[in-house]
Amino acid sequence: MTPVIIFAYNRKSHLEKLIKSLLLNAEASETDLIIFCDGQKIGTKDPKVEEVKNFINTIIGFKSVKKVFRDKNIGLANNIISGLDEVFSAFDRAIVLEDDLITTPGFLNYMNKALDYYADKNVFSVAGYTPRIQLPENYNFTTYPIMRNCSWGWATWKDRWQKVDFKVSDFSTFIADKKQRKKFNEAGSDLWAMLLKQQLGEINSWSIRFCYSGFKAKMPTMYPTKSFVINNGADGSGTHVGQTSKYDTEISFEKEDFNFCPSTEVDKKILKNFKTIYDCSLFRQVINYYKLKRYLKSCSSM
Repeated sequence: MTPVIIFAYNRKSHLEKLIKSLLLNAEASETDLIIFCDGQKIGTKDPKVEEVKNFINTIIGFKSVKKVFRDKNIGLANNIISGLDEVFSAFDRAIVLEDDLITTPGFLNYMNKALDYYADKNVFSVAGYTPRIQLPENYNFTTYPIMRNCSWGWATWKDRWQKVDFKVSDFSTFIADKKQRKKFNEAGSDLWAMLLKQQLGEINSWSIRFCYSGFKAKMPTMYPTKSFVINNGADGSGTHVGQTSKYDTEISFEKEDFNFCPSTEVDKKILKNFKTIYDCSLFRQVINYYKLKRYLKSCSSM
């Protein structure tokens, strides 16, 4: 069984719900669990962080439970990057969850079988979540490929993780290329703008850099047609997702008979409907355009 990696911080009630949902998976007792809990911010003593640590020390029901408590706060992105670097020094694949997710009883079965099926295919990662999108009436596959990663319950392999360039070394060349920006945005008009904000230091996201590396490698993420994950963090408690029902989805309770789609079978209708979920508003696109112009102008004046 693939190990499950959880990243937590200061939301005990969310983490409790996630653990309870994972334990409803028949495969939990055969699964190694590794939890990385971020530490206290400098100059603070948040009792909620200690509550999370105390709860983690009580977790049972898995094959094993390894706990990594950070001495100080390093932030979600650094926690995930350094945590998975450590995990992939010992394992060839990993299933990754953040503390504000809830899984279905079929989650671990699906993720393990998808990892097995796509291990030697041209796939960058496997998603456990999918937004609610309209599928073609004759679509019979359990999955569909999208050139955009999913951070809400996902999995990947060591050799794919090692392809990620978290420095985005070729950023200047990419961002100046209009055709490449347009191509990157085929899975949502927010993508190149997020990468620009990352490189400007306005955000700190492991996910957009992982996404870009998958795009450069021309390796999609495989999404399920029905979701095995619910985002419980869209309640205003999270850092990156405010209170919204936008990401509500249709849940899957399937446990067998998965009909995995080839990674090359891109359905244009699915891609169009998926893109709509993540497209920026026209107002935001205008802001991003002028941010890009300022950046390119500053580069040309150097």
